[in-house]
Amino acid sequence: MYICVCKGIKESDVRSLGREGITCPKLLASTLGINDKDSCCGRCLKNVSNFVTIAIDERARSQSSVEA
Repeated sequence: MYICVCKGIKESDVRSLGREGITCPKLLASTLGINDKDSCCGRCLKNVSNFVTIAIDERARSQSSVEA
């Protein structure tokens, strides 16, 4: 599912970054390119906390599957 139409970011993109350990709001925004006001509508930057939640959940899930 797309979570940022202007940048074409999918939920799976954010999950992938979470598995890589990228869960910091600023790092997520930078990596996804949503901190660029010239080429981003800004709506996704307002919702970056949702991206962080997705990334953290995926990070926890991937760590628990490794431990099992």
